[in-house]
Amino acid sequence: MSQDNTNFVSYIETRIQPNNTLYSRFHIGNFSTGQALTIANTLRRILLSQIPSFVISKVEIEGVRHEFDSILDIKENIIDVILNLKNLHIYSNQNEIVNIQQHESIASINFLGPGAITAKDIQFPDGLLPVYLNSPIATCSDKGHFSARLFIKYIDPLIQMNQFESTRRNQLIVNTISQPILQVNYTIKKTNVSGSEYISLEIWSNGSVDPKLALQYTLENCTRSFFTFTTLARKLTTPII
Repeated sequence: MSQDNTNFVSYIETRIQPNNTLYSRFHIGNFSTGQALTIANTLRRILLSQIPSFVISKVEIEGVRHEFDSILDIKENIIDVILNLKNLHIYSNQNEIVNIQQHESIASINFLGPGAITAKDIQFPDGLLPVYLNSPIATCSDKGHFSARLFIKYIDPLIQMNQFESTRRNQLIVNTISQPILQVNYTIKKTNVSGSEYISLEIWSNGSVDPKLALQYTLENCTRSFFTFTTLARKLTTPII
């Protein structure tokens, strides 16, 4: 808990859900009556749409030229393989979410059949790991061979909206978006002090981002944004019409 005489952010509970998502609940206050709802709405919108994460942006599959191609001895078609990669969640062992320039890392798969190819068969670069080791990718026959390179980016949704993903020959776009927060609920509650209230905030993550880090990132970004406008307002010398 972080707390002073009037304000607090309390980490109430966290747990792993049956479907392997992460759940956390927080209390944030104190606010004047009516103020908490405005803050809670803002936090919810940012959490659901603006949290950066690592995603697979492109893939190169040996022997594949386009998404309608096929691979001998692989059960799935290429579109299904791309969809499986799109649903593969990646986390980093870093202990914070940061505003950094987009950079690209490369993971690889070199699988000899028979068997099911899953996330545990991917050779990731240092610091990156799959959230679920059993995330399916493809199914390989007895003498089949599957070789691929996965291009991983740390995507900031605000930057991603204005950028076009370029590819080289034989690279396929996975078209994954950064949306690690699955659900956000909040309740406005009264405190023991008259005219004061606080937010009870619940966050569900797909496992690639800790809800606690997502909330910290959101609060810091909100503060930074509003502070920027405060400094601009101080420089006003003429009325705005």
